Amino acid sequence: DVSSQKELKKGEALGRRLVVALDGSNMSDYVLDWCAKNVFQEDDKVILLHVAEYYTVTAVPTGDIGDYYGGVKMEQLTNDMREIAVENGKRFIQACSKKASSLGISDVELKLLVTNQASPAKHAISDFVNSENPDMLICGSRGMGFLNRAFLGSVSDFLAHNAKCPLMIVRTPAKIVEADRRCEE
Repeated sequence: DVSSQKELKKGEALGRRLVVALDGSNMSDYVLDWCAKNVFQEDDKVILLHVAEYYTVTAVPTGDIGDYYGGVKMEQLTNDMREIAVENGKRFIQACSKKASSLGISDVELKLLVTNQASPAKHAISDFVNSENPDMLICGSRGMGFLNRAFLGSVSDFLAHNAKCPLMIVRTPAKIVEADRRCEE
């Protein structure tokens, strides 16, 4: 049926546009592997999305210190933290691109977003997919318990309620989740 096919613009691919949000953990590898085996099709355009997060450095000025701490401006420390986050994010997303290529995923676009603690990664991902309108967003799940979800907020839970496109959450096996938790300690 011709009416059910997508209307293509010149140079536009026939396949789906799939955004895969990757967080830099061991779970990211699993999500990419799983999607390559179970989701991706030959004509899909895959957008690998990573959010590089950094923290704003703050200190309460006392006496004549002003906005300096040990001779270094807080603004400069924040800029340094941002640069480090961006460099780490670039390395990670490039590694994901190589992995995707090794899995036979040919049409890959890389997207690195940068944010600080005032605007969490889950908001950046939601804003991106809501502006780009992909056919699907795919993310992993770390398997947070009830209390952690209540206090920290689950990214996948937030996206399930706020992303305006279909969402696939890839549940990561417990052994990978545990390995990641040991690395964080």
